[in-house]
Amino acid sequence: MGGRVYTLKPSLDYNYSTKRDKNTEEISLKERFLEWLGNFLLILLAVLFLIITVAIAYKALVYFKIKFEKRTLNAEKVQLERELSRLTSREVVLEKAKALGLREPQEHDIIRLR
Repeated sequence: MGGRVYTLKPSLDYNYSTKRDKNTEEISLKERFLEWLGNFLLILLAVLFLIITVAIAYKALVYFKIKFEKRTLNAEKVQLERELSRLTSREVVLEKAKALGLREPQEHDIIRLR
């Protein structure tokens, strides 16, 4: 700016709006309609925002419920697979066969247990 001083001159382009007295002043139908429309749109946007927020929260809740249930079911699956492998092991099958009075499986016997 180089040491220059700028002065601002006041102008008369100032818009001053006076407050309306709603009891004494008549409002046109168009202004009332625009005011109602604006209020309606604000209420509509607030309700829409609320509905969208609740929907997103519900979907997140369902997602995390399913995720937790999946983790629980996977842990149960691993436990059941261990139990299956323990129950179908050769030693357990031989013990059960002896308890029932069956003979031991020979080399040519095929046993498929799942």
